[in-house]
Amino acid sequence: MSETNHGDDRHVAIQRDAISSVIVSGDGNKVVIYNYHLDRQVEIETKPSKSHLAANPYRGLAAFQVEDANVYFGREAQIDRLWNRLRELQERAVQDKPPVRLLLILGASGSGKSSLARAGLMPELARRPLPGYQQTYVAIMKPGKNPLEGLARVLACIATNDPSPSTKRAEFEAILRQSGEQGTHDQLRKIVNDIPCLESSPLVILVDQLEEIYSLCKDANERAIFIDNLIEAASSAEARVSVVITMRLDFVGETQRHPLLNQIIAAQSVILPVMTPEELHRAISEPAKQAGHPLDEGLVDRLIEQTEGREGALPLLQFALTRIWEGLEQGNSPTKTLKAIGGVGGALAGEAQRIYSSLNDKEKDIARRMFIGLVELGEGPRDTRRRATVESLVSAQDNATLVREVMGRFSVPGARLLTLSSVEGKEVAEVTHEALLDHWQQIGEWLDGQRDRIRQQRRINALAEEWEKQGKKRGYLLQGRQLDDARSFQKRYAETLPLTKCAAAFVRKSVQQRWLNRAAIASFLILPLLVVDSFLREEAVQRNYVTLNSKDISGKPGAAKALTKGCSDLQSLPGWFDPVGERVFGTCRTLEGRNLAKTNLSAANLRTVNFRTANLRTADLSDTDLRRANLSRANLSDTVLSRADLSDTILRGANLSRANLSRAILLATDLNNTGLEQPQLTNSENSPILCNAKLPAELKHLADRDCDRLPQVLLKRYPDSFKNLEDAKHYVEQFRAAVRQR
Repeated sequence: MSETNHGDDRHVAIQRDAISSVIVSGDGNKVVIYNYHLDRQVEIETKPSKSHLAANPYRGLAAFQVEDANVYFGREAQIDRLWNRLRELQERAVQDKPPVRLLLILGASGSGKSSLARAGLMPELARRPLPGYQQTYVAIMKPGKNPLEGLARVLACIATNDPSPSTKRAEFEAILRQSGEQGTHDQLRKIVNDIPCLESSPLVILVDQLEEIYSLCKDANERAIFIDNLIEAASSAEARVSVVITMRLDFVGETQRHPLLNQIIAAQSVILPVMTPEELHRAISEPAKQAGHPLDEGLVDRLIEQTEGREGALPLLQFALTRIWEGLEQGNSPTKTLKAIGGVGGALAGEAQRIYSSLNDKEKDIARRMFIGLVELGEGPRDTRRRATVESLVSAQDNATLVREVMGRFSVPGARLLTLSSVEGKEVAEVTHEALLDHWQQIGEWLDGQRDRIRQQRRINALAEEWEKQGKKRGYLLQGRQLDDARSFQKRYAETLPLTKCAAAFVRKSVQQRWLNRAAIASFLILPLLVVDSFLREEAVQRNYVTLNSKDISGKPGAAKALTKGCSDLQSLPGWFDPVGERVFGTCRTLEGRNLAKTNLSAANLRTVNFRTANLRTADLSDTDLRRANLSRANLSDTVLSRADLSDTILRGANLSRANLSRAILLATDLNNTGLEQPQLTNSENSPILCNAKLPAELKHLADRDCDRLPQVLLKRYPDSFKNLEDAKHYVEQFRAAVRQR
């Protein structure tokens, strides 16, 4: 397809294909533009417009791209200024001490740097080519986490004319990392010299948002190599490469780590000024006029008033204009639409809040964790966007399909609050513009008070990714304090900041390896001590068993608690290791078949304990934690189980006749064939809490009776386990979902 740019007297056609954009001026000058395809947005189908208006000429939160040159207005003076600076650098390349052909465009977040470079300066190279050339090649990239990989990929696209040149990309990346004879990194220059199509055409490399090498790339060495390659190529006498960089002003201080780059910035950078009222007028009015539906001058004046002098307001202006145009398509007046969205400042945050409020509780929790994962935490309030794979935003407890559905709500073209991209077959998400971080109060509330916890979560997830990347080798597993901290984090924040599936497996494998390591040490270094310890321990175990079998009821509680101590902690052991782990590292023993009649075990932690066929008749198990305990065929007749937690407890064939279950938690508990009678479940206001329970046919209508009030009960019962009521609700939903999947 082709498009016509009316910002100049000459015709400029933009042809797009899967690999590149080709811009041809009326004079036959050509610019071939290659985008590092990280920037390709995943398109989602939209409903057709109800009116006959032309396509929306405004771009919402997204930066203007090369193909948007025909609707990019207001920055003509800045385009001319930048083009002249670039020409000057090119012409001075023949001097004895030429300047580095590196042009930096600096500006605040939301000042329009990316749009100016992409939709302004790059197309201008077709209308006015660099001196001596009729054709220019342009490589556009963002540094991301791996800037050398990104640079290698876009160079490989030019060299092969292939949109996914994995082999050539890997080859170029390896070359870029090499240093020359004098320790300099000038491999970019050599690669460009070897690409045939660049022999007679200059290459302009546009590095958009250079600040990502500091906010996203954590490898200081890779940063240095990337910058050195750019400067060396832009300094070479062949004058084959020029570099254009956009960067946020507040990251200039970071460049002091690279003195030469910092000096170049001081000498030849261009600071992008705020748009004047006249420029804003053109940016607002010209696209609509060109589309055949000019905006009222009074409306234009109001928009200018709400935008002028506000830092980062340009994407908000475009977003408001996008909404105004959509309102026109629906038959609404621009003034009515502007008032409804809360003006330029309120449009963005209002749209985000509108979508968030439309979600159910489970979807809201996913959205919370998703947006937290897309914020790069700075020091103090200096937060920036963070690009992350969709896979890394799906926690171990999430349904991946539901996460993508929630993501889709925020990334549809009508909102475009999130941008979804494709990188080597992997979905990548990021907040479309940082203005959302500044104006949507909800994000700040999510981040407040838990920044350190978020950083810890990301460290664990990152270590897990490295473990997986290295083939899950044992040497990359957690050890010592690092493992203790990870386990503590996982237990404490499982609901609010859950780990990814990979990270959860990573922690679990690390725990198992710790036990194996201890077993090896026990076998080879301290075996004599263990033999003695095991003998003494076993003697104590047998004494406790004798106590349980005796008629002395007073001694049974202590014996039972001693024998069950540590049972829940041993769940992390691999199944085949349990017998060894019980003897060497724990005190957990089975109470299968034991006589515990009339025993007082109230408020004991008996999670996962094996009480199979035990006699617990008339025992006091009030307030006892019996989650996932095995009570199959146990005698629980007349047993006091008031306020006990029997979540997911095994009760097959148990006898619960006349058992006191007042206010007991029966979450996902199978109560079939237990001698249970209806009065035990419905006798009074202190009846047990039922949710997802399996009941006899005549009582099935009670199975989910108390699911709505269960979160409040859990929050009161386990105050340290849940941050708030929403956390408790999410826990119940996840628990029920897990049971259904079994």
